[in-house]
Amino acid sequence: MMESMKILVRQVSNGDREAYATLFHEFYTPLLLYSIKFTKNRDASEDIVQDFFCRLWEDRKRLINDKSFHAYIYSSVRNRSLNYLRDTHSVSIEGFEKQSDEDFLREMMEEEVYRELYAAIQKLPERCRQIFLLKLDGEENQKIADMLQISEETVRSQLRRGKELLQNNVISFYILGLICYWCDF
Repeated sequence: MMESMKILVRQVSNGDREAYATLFHEFYTPLLLYSIKFTKNRDASEDIVQDFFCRLWEDRKRLINDKSFHAYIYSSVRNRSLNYLRDTHSVSIEGFEKQSDEDFLREMMEEEVYRELYAAIQKLPERCRQIFLLKLDGEENQKIADMLQISEETVRSQLRRGKELLQNNVISFYILGLICYWCDF
């Protein structure tokens, strides 16, 4: 864990609300995307992640301030997402429960990629970023165009521009591959 993150976690465990807000802003979107992978339901995932952060604040004195903090937050959201699936009978979770450590590590690395991707997306020009985030939320090009009152061609060109800018700003082409695979544009 980076030294700055250790300090941040320590500050949160001591009740520092600004540090908590920083932690929230740093991890909310990556955790949301991670939860959506399981639930396939944005509203449910928002509830899951918000509930997690509420619980994190309530139990802040017990925060782990070592290398396992990152694993802790992702495994907590993963477990809450699986509980949601179990409670709503959305899907059998036997396969998820039997997930190997290797699979879990792969998911953790993938989540780091999502975090890096989100940081790169935040650097995009405002309109391009707005369109890109809507696309990542699963919206169709025509719906994005209707929502923003622009042409569908503008949406497509902004998505192309965003991909080009991300190629220039992101070291790992793996991230761009994920974007193209995930969003199918």
